[in-house]
Amino acid sequence: METGRQLYKVLIICEESSARDTMRVLLGSMGCQCVVAPSVQQAMAVLEQENPDAAIVDPRSSGLSVAPVFSGLDKIYARLGGRVVVLAEQEKEREFKELLERYCIPSVPRNRLLQELWNSLESLFRPKEVLRRIANAARLVFDSFVQPMPAGVRGVSQVPARQLVYQSGSLMADLRIEPQSDFRNFALVGQIVDSNRPDRQFDSIPVVLHGPKGPIALATTNKFGEFQFNFDFEPSVTLEIEVPGEPWVSAALPFLEWAQRAAFAGS
Repeated sequence: METGRQLYKVLIICEESSARDTMRVLLGSMGCQCVVAPSVQQAMAVLEQENPDAAIVDPRSSGLSVAPVFSGLDKIYARLGGRVVVLAEQEKEREFKELLERYCIPSVPRNRLLQELWNSLESLFRPKEVLRRIANAARLVFDSFVQPMPAGVRGVSQVPARQLVYQSGSLMADLRIEPQSDFRNFALVGQIVDSNRPDRQFDSIPVVLHGPKGPIALATTNKFGEFQFNFDFEPSVTLEIEVPGEPWVSAALPFLEWAQRAAFAGS
């Protein structure tokens, strides 16, 4: 089963690889195709070649004074019809305040990319749409709350844990969700495997956890395909996995109220 809408192309202008990769994974999970340029000056050539729909600009990437950055952003802003988001840094905010106010460009603090970037970018598109990547919806093939645990599998602890297995084609995601003592925080550990190729490695695969309002956490797998999250309670959560050469795999997890209900029943 495939779900999704139109795919938007976003130009990421950022020299720092860690920030660039975080944005690429985050926006990719929300339905955007990403292209990159390390500086405002080099972005001009990418604009001509790739014809993106919007741009995210890190002014630090230019390595130049404010004036050349202003000039480059002027051109990018005009070319993209105002669909630009700028990464902000508190101690340098004054340098770019004039530009941001002149064009009403939204800014996102670099230390809050996960929390604010998507909402800022989504607001630039009109009519406003939910932009989602075409994704394969994985099937739930095992739920420890419905089926008995197989022999040899760790039993249920005092804090109710739940084991889930999802499948999309030959890809399988083995998940374990465990509430913490206050039942407001959760730990999720998982592993991606290929049922047709048990020796296949899934190193550095992006995994994104979504709540009702958008992404809430990012992770990448180790060489064994393992990943983990710690997150606050959300009424509904979806896990999305990007395997190179294949559509994103989306797994809708059970509503997390089950943990609180189990806690009340046992009290």
